[in-house]
Amino acid sequence: MQTAALFLSLLSLIYCSSFATSTNIQTDRDNPIGYYEGDPLPPKTAFLTFDDGPSDWTSDVLDVLKKENVKATFFVCGAWLPKASTRGNSFRKYKTVLIRMKEEGHTIGNHTLGHQNFAYMSPKRIERQLDENQKLYQNELGEYSGKLIWIRPPFGSPYIRTKNETVRKRVSSALQGKGLVFMWTKEFDSTDSKEWVKGEWYEKGPRIDPDNEKFRKKMDRIYNSLAYKTEGQGVVILFHDTHPTTKEVLPYIIEKLKAEGYTFATAEDYTKWRWGKTSEELSEEVSD
Repeated sequence: MQTAALFLSLLSLIYCSSFATSTNIQTDRDNPIGYYEGDPLPPKTAFLTFDDGPSDWTSDVLDVLKKENVKATFFVCGAWLPKASTRGNSFRKYKTVLIRMKEEGHTIGNHTLGHQNFAYMSPKRIERQLDENQKLYQNELGEYSGKLIWIRPPFGSPYIRTKNETVRKRVSSALQGKGLVFMWTKEFDSTDSKEWVKGEWYEKGPRIDPDNEKFRKKMDRIYNSLAYKTEGQGVVILFHDTHPTTKEVLPYIIEKLKAEGYTFATAEDYTKWRWGKTSEELSEEVSD
């Protein structure tokens, strides 16, 4: 942990001045401030990110991260998983998991209440999805909560899936002042969410069979989609903690990255590295 902290501190001294000297911290696009494909990343640094949870698999993911002494970023939805609602929501069901996540030093971000595609929503609906997720998070976790400053749009939309500038501008306008956007490196989508294979489901139970051939093949695909693309560059990796295949293959991916000399960091670390500010300081500055 001390080595990782020292590494990030040195990178901050070397790089932050070149990104934070301007009083105008907005990017040269109309997008809300944050990380997008093509933006600078510290070399040999892997940002592990997990979308769509919490779920029955999140605690297992946390076990892996704790064993490997790795910090990650989780983008959470309050009422999206099967059988979830604002009353029987994921934040209530997995409250202890979320508290553990925070206590173990991971960053928690906003993935909206119901995982709806921003490209097809009005600005008011977009704001409502973020605000209601934040409110539910605070209501369920109370003193253990906090502001979900980092935002990841469901499906990465419209920043990944559409080239329609009108849609992008409409969504970006709605997101301005709502927080900081954290996308992923396009080539480092783990592909873990592309399908549900036999032996894989949202919940633990008899459907889960890690020895199933299709389950193992999906693990291989996830590993291969990531392990052979690293060349010392910084990467933001997209996972989903709603998949048991992800939990099973995660230790092998971490092992491979460590063997290549990679250090691991969170979205919060990225804020400090790129702008020399905490996410709270940066978001307040952008909102002013």
